[in-house]
Amino acid sequence: MVSDEVYVDGLPVGSIFSFVWNAMISMSFQIVGFLLTYLLHTTHAAKNGSRAGLGITLVQYGFSMKGASALTGGPPPPQQQGDQFAPATGDPNSHDFVDPATDSASDTSAMATVGGISTTDWLAYVLMIVGWFILIRSVSDYFRARRHEQLVRQSPDRGLGVAVVAEGENPESSV
Repeated sequence: MVSDEVYVDGLPVGSIFSFVWNAMISMSFQIVGFLLTYLLHTTHAAKNGSRAGLGITLVQYGFSMKGASALTGGPPPPQQQGDQFAPATGDPNSHDFVDPATDSASDTSAMATVGGISTTDWLAYVLMIVGWFILIRSVSDYFRARRHEQLVRQSPDRGLGVAVVAEGENPESSV
C-alpha cells in the first residue's frame, strides 16, 4: 500500500480544516469536547486543534470569572452615626444588625484581597494566561509538524533510498 501521507512523530499531519474543526468542537462542548477530541485524535491537526480549543475555553472561563466578579458588588456599607449604624436606605426595616467589623464570616461572597485584587480575579487571570499559553503552544506545534512535513516532501529521495543496516551486515541481506 502506497500512501502519500507523511508521518511526523508517528502521526500524519492533517489539514488546517481538521485543526479548525477540532478546535471548534473542543471549544463548543468545552471540557467534554476537549476530552472527546483529544482522546480520539488521529492526526497532529486533530490533537493540536483540540488543545487549542481547550486554551480558548480556559480564556473564556477567565473572562467570565473576571466579568462576574466585576458585576457582583455587595450591598452598600451602612452609614455610621456615633456607635449605631443607620440603614443604607430610608427604610428602617432594611437594617442589618450584624456588625461587619466584628463578624468577618457574614459576607461569604467577599473574597480575600491582595493589593486590591480579589482571589477570584487572580484565578481569572491565571486561567486566561494558561489558556493563552496552551493556545499559542498548540498552534506552534501544529505549524512545526506542518513545516516538517513540507521539508520531507521537498527532499529528493524522501528518505526512501537509504538503507538502514546494522553493523556487520551488508545492504543486500537486510530487509
